Amino acid sequence: MGEPSIPRLDATAIGEGQLRLDTAVGHPLRQASELSVTVAGAEGNVMGLLARLGNRTGLVTCLPRSSLGGKVADEYHAAGINTDAVIWRASGRVALYFVEKASPPVPSRVIFDRAGSCFADLTAADIDWGYVADSRLVHLTGITACLNDSLSAIVLRAARSGRAAGQLVSVDVNYRAQLASPAQARERLTPLLEAADAISCSRRDAKSVFGIDGEGSTVAQALSQRFGASTVLVSDGARPAVAFASGRNLSAQPPATAVVDRVGAGDALVAGFLHGYLQDDPERGLQLGVAAAALALTRYGDQLHTSLEELESLSSSLGTDIVR
Repeated sequence: MGEPSIPRLDATAIGEGQLRLDTAVGHPLRQASELSVTVAGAEGNVMGLLARLGNRTGLVTCLPRSSLGGKVADEYHAAGINTDAVIWRASGRVALYFVEKASPPVPSRVIFDRAGSCFADLTAADIDWGYVADSRLVHLTGITACLNDSLSAIVLRAARSGRAAGQLVSVDVNYRAQLASPAQARERLTPLLEAADAISCSRRDAKSVFGIDGEGSTVAQALSQRFGASTVLVSDGARPAVAFASGRNLSAQPPATAVVDRVGAGDALVAGFLHGYLQDDPERGLQLGVAAAALALTRYGDQLHTSLEELESLSSSLGTDIVR
């Protein structure tokens, strides 16, 4: 028998490429005269940062052959994401979301405009399943699972077939109340999480969607026990991020950070953690993830432009705050 083939990619994901449009602080959308435009999308954010950290990544998404679709693809390509499996349509629309920036005590607000996008119309027949399978890890999110029935079936197939073939399967709960009720999200996510090796979830989402409450380490272990995942990452805002990995409890305290932009910090945490996870080093992953999230909070836009050297330097400056 020959040697087993080496996967083409370290990680791949299925998710929607979007454009994010931001108002200036203090300018509600109805009064705004200018909007800044950046590329967004949870799965693309994670694949982009993993690529910048030295991993071979790919993204399966669907875009129209237009200036807007080209902008999304160009930025993903610039991040280092392999875009060979992008599904192109002759026409259609790119999903948008608007961020109405505000200063405390007024919260910033997110408004989605993604109905009828090219990605929303995907079916399983559109996907290059060989491409999805040709990676060590497949990353999926609850956002895509909750968009519609067809996309829910696609990500569930990716998780189950990946698990059966020996791929690592990562699922980020990433609950969005504008997309589904807690009960609807729980129904869509339960079979997906049951196929996962690694789960990422905020403490707030664990309580809202699954009724699991308690300290971060308690939540991580409860999610692991309920769904059978060997590795669980739990975020909790400014409180310690925790991971339950192969029976070990890990914890890392985020640094005090002057927040410029909150959107994308959770994806940065997940990407940093998965970098370590792919190297069988969840402790290092947690350190890098906390550093990446802190850095993301200080920079505008969903995509975090950084390097492994910068994150390692920042992680070292945060001190030895891993607790086992």
